[in-house]
Amino acid sequence: MSYIDVDALWRVMVASLIGGVGIAALFSVGLIGVSSGRVVGRVAGGVCFLLVVAGVLLGVYVMLDK
Repeated sequence: MSYIDVDALWRVMVASLIGGVGIAALFSVGLIGVSSGRVVGRVAGGVCFLLVVAGVLLGVYVMLDK
């Protein structure tokens, strides 16, 4: 008899890893894009920052919804 739901534990670990590393990587790509002198880089950096904000807001919404 197992007291730990291993399937749910794996889902939480994968979601946390993707969310944590993905948001940080997207933020760093946004910084690189904004710091480039090109217009395309700045636009791509802005899109990355919008996705980071959307991810953070989604995380806050999910936490407050529970």
